[in-house]
Amino acid sequence: MGTGLLATGVAAQGGVASAASPAHAGAAASERAAGYHIDAQALIKTGLLDVQAAKKKKKKPSVRLGPIFNTPTGSKSKQGAIDSQITHLIAGAPKGAAIYVAMYHFYTKSLATQLINAKKRKVNVRVVLDHDSAGSAAYKTLKKSLGSNRKKSSWVTLCAKDRGCIASQFNHNKFFLFSTTLGSKNVVLQTSANATDVAREQQWNDALTLKSASVYAAYRHYFYDLAKQHHTGNYHRIVHAGKYRVDFFPWAADDPISQDLDKVSCTGGTHIRIVMGFFFWKPIAQRLWKLDDEGCRVQVVVGSVGKSALRELTRPGGRHGGPEVRYLPEGGQAYEHSKYLLLDGRYQGKNQKVVITGSVNYTNVAFHAHDEAMITIADAGLEKSYVTNFATVFGRGKALTYADAGAKLAATGVVRSDNADESAAADD
Repeated sequence: MGTGLLATGVAAQGGVASAASPAHAGAAASERAAGYHIDAQALIKTGLLDVQAAKKKKKKPSVRLGPIFNTPTGSKSKQGAIDSQITHLIAGAPKGAAIYVAMYHFYTKSLATQLINAKKRKVNVRVVLDHDSAGSAAYKTLKKSLGSNRKKSSWVTLCAKDRGCIASQFNHNKFFLFSTTLGSKNVVLQTSANATDVAREQQWNDALTLKSASVYAAYRHYFYDLAKQHHTGNYHRIVHAGKYRVDFFPWAADDPISQDLDKVSCTGGTHIRIVMGFFFWKPIAQRLWKLDDEGCRVQVVVGSVGKSALRELTRPGGRHGGPEVRYLPEGGQAYEHSKYLLLDGRYQGKNQKVVITGSVNYTNVAFHAHDEAMITIADAGLEKSYVTNFATVFGRGKALTYADAGAKLAATGVVRSDNADESAAADD
C-alpha cells in the first residue's frame, strides 16, 4: 500500500508523469495521503516522495587504511586477508591509473591475472621482480601480457641474475603503489608477505596501507631506481614526510634500528615489542638487552634467530630479567614472518607510540646487501592495532633461551648459524 501511495503521488493517470505544477502536485498528494495520516508535503520537500530518491543508495567502495594481518592457522578468509586487500586495491584502479609492484617471490598466478585484468582496463601496470621469480608460471604469464619494454605503458622487468636490482644479493621488496584506486590517490601498501601460497598458509604476515602524496612519491622514485638497476652498495635513502619516515636500502654500514634504539629512554617504563622473521644482527640484540637492563620492557618474537643474537638477547645478569624472547613456528606449519617493531614510551626526547614495519629482516645482509623498504610512523592508533596482533603471536610463541640453541631447534631452522640468512627455501 505504501509503495502505491508513493507512486500515485508522483504520477498522473495511466502512469504518465504529471505536467502539473509542484504546488498542484503537492496538493493532490496531500489529498490522497489524508486517509493514511501521511504528511505528503513534508515528503515532497525532503525528496522522499521521489521514487528514485527512495531507492537505497549504494555505499561507494573505499580504501581500507591501516594494518591487516593474516592468520595462517585460521580459515581461508583469515589466511588470505592480505591477499584480499591487494585484490581489492587492484580491482579498484580505474582507467589511466598506475600500479607499481616490487616483489621478491612472485609465484601466485591469481595475482598475475589480477594485474593483467587491470592492464585490460587501460591501467598502467609496472612490475619489478627479483630474478628468483624468472622461472615461475606467474611471471611468465605476466610477461606474456605486459611485455618487458619499459618504454611502453605497462611492463615487467627482472633484476639481474644472482643480485638485487640495486643491492649485491637480491631484491627483497614487497610493496604496491596505486596512483588512484577506489577513489583515493597516492595509496601505498607495504607488506612482509611475498606473493606465494606459503605466505598465506604457513606464515604470519602484516600489510600496512596508507595514503600520502609524499610517501607515494618517495616509493615511486625508489621503484624507478630499482627498474633502472643502478648497482650500488650504499643507496641509503631516507625520506621524512609528516609523521612518516621511509628508509630505502641497501646501506653501506650501520642500520636504522640500532640508531633508533639509541634514541630510546627507559624513563617511565618504555615498552619495546618486536616481531621478526629473521633476527641475526647482533648490534640490535645487544641494544635490546641493554635497554631491558635500564628498565625498559622488551619482548621479542622470532621465526628464526642467529646463535650470537640469541646469546646477546638472553645473556644473564640483567637487572630486570632480560628481554622476553619467544619463537613461533607451530609444528613447522605456521611461522612468524612479519618484520615490525613497536615502541611505547620515551623516544627522541618525548613520549610516543611508534610503529616500524617493512620488508627488512634484522640481518647483516638485509641492511647492507638487499633491496628493501621500511616505514616508521608515530601514531598511537596504529600502534594499538599492531599491539593487538603482537599479543596474538607472542601468546602463541614458545619461550626461547640460549640453552635451546642445540640440535633440536637447529634442525627446525629456529636457531641458525650466524652466517645463515634468508634464502629461497626459508623466505618463500
